Amino acid sequence: MKLNEVQSMFKKSVLAVEAEAEHTWMQQFKPAGQLSLKEAFEVYHNGYLVRLTEALGETFEAVHWVLGDHLFQDVCHRYIESQPSVSYNLSDYGFSFPDFLKADASTRGILFLYDLARFEWLFKEIYHAPTPDPLPVERIQELLHSEDFKVSFIEAMNLFESPYAVYDIWNNRKEASYQFEDINWEHPENLLIYKKEAKIFVRRIDAVELHVLEELQDGTPVTAALADYSSLLTPDKIAQLFQMMMKAGIIDDIAVV
Repeated sequence: MKLNEVQSMFKKSVLAVEAEAEHTWMQQFKPAGQLSLKEAFEVYHNGYLVRLTEALGETFEAVHWVLGDHLFQDVCHRYIESQPSVSYNLSDYGFSFPDFLKADASTRGILFLYDLARFEWLFKEIYHAPTPDPLPVERIQELLHSEDFKVSFIEAMNLFESPYAVYDIWNNRKEASYQFEDINWEHPENLLIYKKEAKIFVRRIDAVELHVLEELQDGTPVTAALADYSSLLTPDKIAQLFQMMMKAGIIDDIAVV
């Protein structure tokens, strides 16, 4: 039997011990010590669950805080059973966890949980993104005098919108369990999340700023991005928005059009 076939069999047995236990081809594996073959694979299976649960706990720390140890572990185990890891890098695991929480009967009643998990995954992605090297402020100021231009943002930056104040919840994740019940989370939140000099920053922005930045992020020229909000954006407000972008260091490039 080829090595890749053996590896595939071994993986299937680790992921689903009960389902694979009766297959005769499992007898090709020889457990160490006094363990039966099924017991040996159960050791691997339990270790697999523990490590992936730990990985989810590291990424979704605030979700863990909200759910508590018992429910979080239970939800993680069911998620892992339904979504096995396909990457060698544990930090890649959990992309679909927010959607799982939204659909799961035990957690979907916690209205903000899906958005909280989305925020934590986004925070993790920015944390692992390369430290940015933004366009120098002097060069940006030169290009701002162009008639029209497109803005490219650094990789370590993104926008977040939610009907719930999940950043307030996330900020309290180190507190005692169930403290989130005292947080006024029932109001919308718009956030700019970015890395600057290896540190992550989260900045609250208003709805107009969010939508302008979203359009710029999608490649819309500045003139068109601002046009829809011409009645709301004064020249001073526009200047403040670009000053904020320059100070944050989120502009990677500007292309004159």
